[in-house]
Amino acid sequence: MAMAWPTPSLPLLKSGKPLLDGRIISEEEEAWLGSLSFLGALVSSPIFSYVSQKYGRKIAGYSVVIPFIVSWLFIVLSESLYLFYISRFSLGFCCGGVIVFCPMYVGEIAEDSIRGALGTFRSTLGNIAFIIMYAVGPLISIKDMATICAIIPIVFAFTYYWIPESPLYLMKNGRSQEAMESLLWLRGGDVQAAELEMRKLTAVVKKSESVNTSIRSLLSSRGTRSALVICIVLGASIQLSGIYPVLNYAVSIFELTGGSVEPNTATIILAIVQMIGSLSSLFLLDIAGRRLLIIVTQTIMSICLAGLGIYFFLQQQNYDLISVGFLPILFVGLFVFLLSVGLGTVGYVVMSEMFSPEARGIATTVTTITVWLTAFISTKFYVNIIDLLGLQGCYWLFAFVCIVCAVFTFFKVPETKNRSLGSILCELNGEDVKSDEECVEKTAS
Repeated sequence: MAMAWPTPSLPLLKSGKPLLDGRIISEEEEAWLGSLSFLGALVSSPIFSYVSQKYGRKIAGYSVVIPFIVSWLFIVLSESLYLFYISRFSLGFCCGGVIVFCPMYVGEIAEDSIRGALGTFRSTLGNIAFIIMYAVGPLISIKDMATICAIIPIVFAFTYYWIPESPLYLMKNGRSQEAMESLLWLRGGDVQAAELEMRKLTAVVKKSESVNTSIRSLLSSRGTRSALVICIVLGASIQLSGIYPVLNYAVSIFELTGGSVEPNTATIILAIVQMIGSLSSLFLLDIAGRRLLIIVTQTIMSICLAGLGIYFFLQQQNYDLISVGFLPILFVGLFVFLLSVGLGTVGYVVMSEMFSPEARGIATTVTTITVWLTAFISTKFYVNIIDLLGLQGCYWLFAFVCIVCAVFTFFKVPETKNRSLGSILCELNGEDVKSDEECVEKTAS
């Protein structure tokens, strides 16, 4: 909901209604309100990575509760633009924390066969939040919407109490009995399954304890370097494809196109399409595989963005486009759907599947910093890019990023579907293995 806030709120802040002492915010102020959350997330990523590794995933989760509540209250109680800035930065700080500990935790508690599906849940629930914000936000005041949002972290704090700590974290800290209790809870009381997981965790922890965990030694591993490059490229591609500018400025985009659908209605349709995309990814992820989903969706996304650029180019040339006014909504809707089906969901799953436990901390930090830095750049300088390249050139640039990502995935990204961490690491290290069993034998030898 924090990330969806700009879409319904920025038009209200520009409308001249008695908000912020009656001020109408400028384009520069609009850009800062839309992008400051990404700077906050950028700052919080290494902090929450350290907290997650040092104090556990539970503590990391609880650490976002109070800042989330206070951030929304700033909007509820404030009449100052600068307090809005602080709130946006702080909300981003909390969102950065969620992005760090949530995929890490889910990846550590999930069974291999359903790890991909569980990894999509965060995106799906996030998309439900987008629908709520887009549907309700334009109908009530900004302060009332912020009041509703402040309730969510309170609900989270109560429900999170019942969730056990990550078994991997407990094992790494010598708390094997608690790890077993956690696994029993997570496996529904299945003792045999829990004991099997315990044996796997014991082997993973023993191996990690024998490895030098300094940054230099971790980066000396070919597999870790390859995984980091993959995560940086995928993370940057998610944001530089233009998703946040498209969502944040969706109302403005649809107003410019002059289509037959009312702009606020169109944004609600976008959010629903985004959720359907995430749900589709839930089923397709472990059927089609990660690589195929990314390659196909990124290729079609580039076509959609190029088509949107052509529409704006023809509009600039004063062509009569009334009869095809539905095309921008079609292009944007398909783009959002495909990003949710593909890289926007699958990318985070892949990035959580490629690192050994000892490298996961630095990997999470580097990956999340990349994601939030590129999100800030694409959102803050969106207007500047339009001034430089024109609206059509901006979307052609986003299309180019998508096709580059598809080509990179085809040549460099391994398939991780239904594979153990060990076999994935073997492939990243350049070892020719055809099965998990073969990888285990090579590792043992």
